Amino acid sequence: MYKIRTLATLLASSAYCFAAPALAADNPEIVVTATGIEQDIRDTGTAISVIDTADIIDQQIISIADILQELPGVSVTQSGGLGSQASVRIRGAESDQTLVLINGIRVNDPSSPDGAFDFGNLLAGNIERVEVLRGASGVTWGSQAVGGVVNITTKRPTEDLALFAQGEYGAHDTVRLVSNASGKIGPVGVSIGGGYARTDGISAFSRGTEPDGYRQYSASGQVEVDLTDAIRFEASGYYADSRIDNDSVFPPFSSDDSQFSLAKEIYGNAAIQARAFDGRFQNRFAFSISDINRDIINPFFTSLPRGRTERFEYRGDFAVIEQLRFVFGAETEDSRYENSGVTDSTGIDSIFFQTVFKPLDGLALTAGVRHDDHEDFGGNTSLAGNIVYRAGEDGPTIRASYAEGFRAPSLIDLDDRPFGFGTPDLLPETAKSYEIGIEQSFIAKAVQMSVTLFQRDTDNQIAFAACPVAPDPAPEVCTNGSRPFGTTLNIERNRTKGVEAILSIAPVKRLRIDANYTWLDTANRSTGANFGNELARRPASSLYLNASYQTAFGLKLGADMQMVGDSFDDLANNRRIDGYILAGARASIPFTDAFEVFGRIDNLFDVTYETATDFGSPGRSAYVGARARF
Repeated sequence: MYKIRTLATLLASSAYCFAAPALAADNPEIVVTATGIEQDIRDTGTAISVIDTADIIDQQIISIADILQELPGVSVTQSGGLGSQASVRIRGAESDQTLVLINGIRVNDPSSPDGAFDFGNLLAGNIERVEVLRGASGVTWGSQAVGGVVNITTKRPTEDLALFAQGEYGAHDTVRLVSNASGKIGPVGVSIGGGYARTDGISAFSRGTEPDGYRQYSASGQVEVDLTDAIRFEASGYYADSRIDNDSVFPPFSSDDSQFSLAKEIYGNAAIQARAFDGRFQNRFAFSISDINRDIINPFFTSLPRGRTERFEYRGDFAVIEQLRFVFGAETEDSRYENSGVTDSTGIDSIFFQTVFKPLDGLALTAGVRHDDHEDFGGNTSLAGNIVYRAGEDGPTIRASYAEGFRAPSLIDLDDRPFGFGTPDLLPETAKSYEIGIEQSFIAKAVQMSVTLFQRDTDNQIAFAACPVAPDPAPEVCTNGSRPFGTTLNIERNRTKGVEAILSIAPVKRLRIDANYTWLDTANRSTGANFGNELARRPASSLYLNASYQTAFGLKLGADMQMVGDSFDDLANNRRIDGYILAGARASIPFTDAFEVFGRIDNLFDVTYETATDFGSPGRSAYVGARARF
């Protein structure tokens, strides 16, 4: 089972440092934290969930969206079956307030309807690690990190030659193939992998009859070169070529049709990392690029959105003494958007500074400031700070944090062409987040539990209002004929608060039970017809349970259950989405150290449900497969 840790921030990829100065030998684990440096996990200040390779294999995950929806404080909305658009919301924030990185590359799409990343095309085949920071991280990551951060790391080079291959087949004529090879020769380490997936799919329209299929080719790679003992070169790349069939789903005008979309995604970066003063001063210089081309074809129109982001950054980490570290950096980013002859671009320059101070054993304080200078919306300064106190090895750990977030409207948010969705006079979003939590273990860590309370106050949150079910009075663009389906607008004020509770029990050897519960209250506090309404597509409660058992001869058995409460699909709260309960079962057995067979059943009781109005979801589905490692 994946490790849910109410611990640190960002993000255990070594993208930001290597060969950091050693800390005390008794530290149980070192992670890259909210400050972007290696740090004792016990000294970190905000909540994070960690999913590693073993978790992905054990859970038999196809899509990263599948496992994200099992995490506390995270909800996923998907517009159909495998490959369809998937949006991730963290602690009630909008999907475009979730910053997404692949190998340290920002991959949020400036050409998507809200600038958010589409998780539908992110399959799990060559993913090594996923870390989900829950809560604002504006100082460390800047714009878009209002609700949280999802950092994905593809498989990295190994010291020795390692080969991996996996194939599976199942419901809806679904085929998935994955392979990877990695190793190191002298100072050069390489990892390269590829994947293929296809399915006949289900109808994207929940009441449709025509299956909507999906196909993807993907490849990823990483290279590490130790130029000297103190200088390392790193580069990574990710490519995906996808096609998804879908339907015209605009309640109440939804229907089956022959619409389909093509997408080509290219993400790449290159970096030089250098250290000095016996490793106490580390420097990283990096360039990254994100390029997404999509073709949206339906019987009535063709849309060809193109989004591209280029980014230069420098990050420094100076350990002044063992108890005091400074982290600082500068970034410049340029984004471009094109669609049907309309082009636009914008940029943002940023500087930040953070300090980590440990005055006493068990006590750590972190504080930071960031200034963003946006080409179109001017400057914004964000502050953040947290404190962690650990009462001895067996005592509780208490954490408290405050963070500010900032997000400027995306280029497509502002695109006001007829029959589009944009609004040119949108204002930037700003947010203030508060968090306090406690965690404790019992019975020699056989029982571990944590509780976190959080609140976020957001001004001018950018949201989508569906015109066919718009509030009364409807936005003017809904009544003047230029926005038949909907438009972006600012929610003047909203408040989100909630509780996350996590429990892990290992009652006997080889048996583990994990559970997490989230209660969420989202309130539109703007004056007008929507005052007091819930924000769209935020379930008020969710519970996830997982049990896994391994026999002495290697057979692994697992079962899980997810319970999701009711929500609304629109700002006016006119369309209710009923809650649902899903269950699944899985098993795997090794025949040798190198070869394993596995299988699972998803949606065991064939529940009919929706995560968004009129979009279909898969019924009972069975899959079998095999994997080999050498």
